[in-house]
Amino acid sequence: MNFQVLRNSFIVGSLGVSFTGFIALFTPYQQFSQFLISSGLGSLGASNLAIVSSQKISNKKRNKLLAEIDSLRTETNSFASMLADKHKLLVSADEEIEKQHQDISNLLALSTQLETELKATKELLNDTQSINFETAVTTLRESLETAQSQINSLIPYLVKKFPDVRNNCTELLNQFNHDCKQLSAQIGVISDNSSLSNEDLIAACIAIQHEIILKGSSIKAKLYKAACDHLQKQLYNVIPITEHEEKLTKLREYFLGNIKAIQAEFGQVADGVISAYKQDFSEVVNDGLAQSQELETLQNQILSLNGKLQDLSKPLQFVGTSESARVGNSIINYYSSKLGITLDAIDFNSTDSGYKLLFHLSRNNRFIPCDQLNDGNNPDKIKELSGSLTTPKFTQSERGNYVSLDIELRKQEKKTLTIEDVRRLIEPSNKFGELVSRYHQNKPTLRVMTRTGGGKGIAVKNLLHHYINHWENWELWLSDPQHGSFEDYWNCPKIAKNPSQAANILEQFIEEFTDRKNNQSFNPDIPVVGVFDETDKTFDKKQKGGISQIWTEIRHRKMKLILIGQSSEVGKNGWTWDEMNNCGLMFIGDAIGTAIKHADDMGWSQDMKSKIPSIYAKVSEFFNQQNADIPTKNHYRLALLIDGMKYDFVEIPPALDGELTNNKSWLVSSPWQSKALKEGQNIACVHCGSLDIKKNGKSNDKQRYSCNSCGKSFSV
Repeated sequence: MNFQVLRNSFIVGSLGVSFTGFIALFTPYQQFSQFLISSGLGSLGASNLAIVSSQKISNKKRNKLLAEIDSLRTETNSFASMLADKHKLLVSADEEIEKQHQDISNLLALSTQLETELKATKELLNDTQSINFETAVTTLRESLETAQSQINSLIPYLVKKFPDVRNNCTELLNQFNHDCKQLSAQIGVISDNSSLSNEDLIAACIAIQHEIILKGSSIKAKLYKAACDHLQKQLYNVIPITEHEEKLTKLREYFLGNIKAIQAEFGQVADGVISAYKQDFSEVVNDGLAQSQELETLQNQILSLNGKLQDLSKPLQFVGTSESARVGNSIINYYSSKLGITLDAIDFNSTDSGYKLLFHLSRNNRFIPCDQLNDGNNPDKIKELSGSLTTPKFTQSERGNYVSLDIELRKQEKKTLTIEDVRRLIEPSNKFGELVSRYHQNKPTLRVMTRTGGGKGIAVKNLLHHYINHWENWELWLSDPQHGSFEDYWNCPKIAKNPSQAANILEQFIEEFTDRKNNQSFNPDIPVVGVFDETDKTFDKKQKGGISQIWTEIRHRKMKLILIGQSSEVGKNGWTWDEMNNCGLMFIGDAIGTAIKHADDMGWSQDMKSKIPSIYAKVSEFFNQQNADIPTKNHYRLALLIDGMKYDFVEIPPALDGELTNNKSWLVSSPWQSKALKEGQNIACVHCGSLDIKKNGKSNDKQRYSCNSCGKSFSV
């Protein structure tokens, strides 16, 4: 908006009204002259204040807008330079393309924002007539203060310059101060009434503003009139009017000539400036067009590269028109469009029941677990796309970042296993002792677990038979708290035959380990195997805690343990499943199912969790069918051996008939009896193993002995 033209328009209008009032002084309508003069002057002052205020607001917003435009021009130039630099990297750097695309989006967003702000600014400029309450009151007070300041400055000046007008000035000043108090009171009324509508506020402000201008202009006119009267008297007394008018005419002509010369010179300068501006503007426009064309070229290249990038980002499809390729591609498209997951086709293989699809997941920006692929109704959707008889689910490969999907289109005929098929899955019974011994050599404690009647006694008796015939000079301490029961088939020497004796032997076993550790043992060179049946029921948590403190360290002291339990739910009996990893484990029969249930607790690998249940299901089904017509002692029995990530299935030999006969190692009925057996005797000191003993009476039908070496007594 051209405020100078607006100001000139108001000045011309106001002077026209005032001039009309001045003419009216010489007409019969003199009563209107003062009103017209005051109105013209008031309109002139009010319009000047309003235009000044509006111009300030407009200048502030125009400057802000120009600053934003300069900032935008700077950012545009910077962006153009950046695009030129980044163009060289577009082919080899997909990430840079994405970044430039983002920068262009930001620039478009900034342009949209700028356009919105320009529109808002235009609306604000068009709506300058609306003012708020506080601004109106402040403007009125400033106008009043300005008028007072002008009058208070004018009167001392006139009094000093024209002393004869002092009296008139004093009267006019008193009158004006009285008028200012009234106007200030009126402004206070508006300030106290903040509920005025916008129209009422504008009307009240215009009225008071008009009154301020009227009062100020009126007193100025009177003061200037007094000064003019004084000067006129002096002029009449100093110079004739005609001569004065002639001098004024000459002075006017002189200044008019100077003004015309200035205007001509200004016109020439302005024309030069305008010409230079047009030339500069033309150059800027041409540069802008060139940059715009270059930017358009870069945008086209970006669009082309984005198209290529989108093609490259699409999942790899299966090649061919087969059913496997069609279903695989539909699954790829489903996961890509719905979940944004990239499944790259690798290959497909035929199976007995259908086919298997292989997909790669490496192009996803994060690891995609199978649980996410199998989440929700995704398997049902795959079943719908493939026509599978079952609900397919993805499985993760352990050797690479790819997954497989089995599609079953027909039921696989169930194959009846033969004994040859079974023995390809497991180790034969003739290797039972050798295989278990190998696990027991690796871990000094062997934990045997099965239900009551599950065959733990048969398995351990076969194992002890192997030990006494293959291990050299070991002393085997068999503890059987259920000695003499209906199902006692051990038929061999036992070192403990009731729970109390079992507890004592366990305590002696732990003491022997402590003595060997402290170099205080009498028989450190005799290897000992402690075989404890009914471990879970016989020993309390404190005793089991003592076992867990030594069951790995005994390997260094020529000692081993076999812990036999009826319950495979070890967590209910004082130990936890992760503690079982300290032992070699033998699960027999149904206990294998319990072990499978706790696979995660024991940290099984994915291979173990998938293969062990499969083998167990096949072999146990075959054994159950065969056992239907076989006597119990000759039943097929299956054992699972576990040592960390190593495992083996082995068939347990049939039950051994008859006694276990000592050979290379000895089953003993008392500690250190093996030393006596080697010498053809039957008893050795249970404390020190000395053979220098003598009978010392009886106690409860048991023979008592005293040792001449250690001086202690014992009964056997």
